[in-house]
Order: sequence, then structure tokens, then C-alpha cells
Amino acid sequence: MNVMTENSFPSTRLGNSPKLRSVEVVKLLTPLELKAARPLRPENRGKAGFTLVELLVVIAIIGVLVGLMLPAMQNLREMSRRSNCQQNLTQLSLALSTYAMEHTHYPVGTIADSGPVRSEAVGDHHNWIIGLLPMLDAQTVYDAVDKNKSVYAPENAEVRNLRLPFLQCPSATKMRENTSCYAGIVSSTETPIDTNNDGVMFLNVPVRDEDISDGLAYTAFVAEKLSRFEDDLGWMSGTRSSLRNTGHPINAELANVRGKSSFTTTLDPLYVGGIASDHGSGAHVLMGSGEYKFCSESIDLEILKQMGNRADGGIPIEWKSSEPNSETLTPNVAPAPKADPTPAEAAE
Repeated sequence: MNVMTENSFPSTRLGNSPKLRSVEVVKLLTPLELKAARPLRPENRGKAGFTLVELLVVIAIIGVLVGLMLPAMQNLREMSRRSNCQQNLTQLSLALSTYAMEHTHYPVGTIADSGPVRSEAVGDHHNWIIGLLPMLDAQTVYDAVDKNKSVYAPENAEVRNLRLPFLQCPSATKMRENTSCYAGIVSSTETPIDTNNDGVMFLNVPVRDEDISDGLAYTAFVAEKLSRFEDDLGWMSGTRSSLRNTGHPINAELANVRGKSSFTTTLDPLYVGGIASDHGSGAHVLMGSGEYKFCSESIDLEILKQMGNRADGGIPIEWKSSEPNSETLTPNVAPAPKADPTPAEAAE
């Protein structure tokens, strides 16, 4: 087989033009040689970006992470709100101690010509919070209160509508701005506010340390409370707007405040109500010693009642052991040693 090359052609055909010479050469290349001479093209070049499956997987992972993080973030926010609430109670505790040292007694819960006190905008109703204002770094507010007029009088309207930060719990977002989220403990049972209540803040009667025979550490002074927007008479009002009892389970008041019945139920003016908060699962209670406790909704109601009574004289139920009584236990007593025999017994 003869292989033809450029030199195999007569020079008269090719001529002297390099262009003609190259054209003739290309025509002589075989198809395989032409294919080999073409530039290489990647046939399976990958495409940039996510596929649909990868995108769905990423979205699912993000959804799971958000679902795990949201409860933790909500818990952190609630912990911050509780901390703020506890700071408010600490301020109230210091103010109560300072007031007691200066006056030798604690502030009365409310002032009125006679009892029982009705939760209505009628009467003097100057309450325990007003007396603490100078100790709460609110002397200007205290001076603005007209002590000779009812708290509902036009002369006290401006100060009554103030929003005092140390009376606001950040978790209570559905309350009036001029309310108090904290109430003085008036009694251990659901009884009207009067001069004979067994708590520490009630009508017209100041309580001294010696009157609290159960001990300051075991007597509740202040606790959290909730009120319906339309029923709350403001932080100055010495009614159920700033006084409560320990005669109800904690947060039982939520049915009257947040439940469906809150739209239809009319509360008796003599009704006082119990402890409640928007923290969930419980509420803060400030003891006379300055200690605050977060009491669970499941706390024994008898323990709560004991906390609200300044002088019930009983041993705190929470001190009692859950172990069996000593009478039911069989003591491990060693047998008594035998006495020496008498001479008569020895002779026998």
C-alpha cells in the first residue's frame, strides 16, 4: 500500500502558495485523524447548584434545628422575666423592712371608714403600696398623692394612672398599665377584707413583728396576682386590686382572668381572690424574712393557708416527715441484764 504525502504530488499542482498546500493536506486526512485533531470537549461536565433532593434535606434539617431551639429560647426568656420579677420582690422586701424599722410596724393593707371593704371605686382605700413609696425611691410620687382625698378623687387621678416599674411583672402582658402585679396577703382564707383578718396587711390595723408568732420566715407578706382589665382599680386601690389571700390554689384565679368565664362572670364586690401569675406552673411569694419562693400550682393548699396566717400556732406541715410514725416502728432494744440472784434464790 502506497502512502501519499505532500511530496508525492507534482509541484505544478500545489503551486507555491502555503494556503493551497495546507488545504490539500487537510483533504487527505482520514476521518479518524480529523476526529483526533478536534479539541477535546468534556462530555460529562457536572452542573453547579443544589438538586431538589438536597434542597429538601437542608430545609428539613433547618426545621428540626429551629424546632429544638425555640423551646430553649422561650425558656431563656421566661427565666429572664422571672429574674426581673424577683428583683421587684427584693425591692418590696427591703422597703417593708425599712418601713417597719422606721414605724415599728408594717403598713396597713388599706384604710377605710369601716369594713368589710368592697372592691369598688368608693371610699378612701389608701393602701400599703402608698406607704412604701418613699422606700422605693419614689418620694415624688408619694408627695403627689393627696392623703386627704380618696384615691379615686380627681385630685389623685394623675398619680393613680402612673405605671410604676417596680410593680410590673414582665410576664403579665395583659394587665392594665397602672396596675400592681403584687398584692399584700390579707388572710389565709377567702374572707372579705376587714379588721379581723389573720394575714399581715388588712383593714386599718397595723401589724408588728411580735404579732407574727409563726415567724417571719414562715409568713407570706406579698404574692403575685392577676386581675381582669375591667375590674382592676389601679395600684393605689386598697381593694382586691392590691390585696389577696392564700385560700385558693395557686393560679385558680386564671379561670376568672383568662378563661372563657371571664367574659360572663360578675365578681362579688366582697370577693378577694388568690395568688396567680403568667409565669406558668406557679407564682412568686415573698416571705416576711425577705426570702421569695416560686410556689408550684401543685403546692398543698394547707401549706399555702399556713403561710398566709401570721399566728395559727401550728407546726408547718412542710416540716412534717413522710416516714411512718415512731409508734408504728418496732424498736431494736437490747434485753435488760438479769439481776444478781438473792441469797434465798441462790440457796435454792
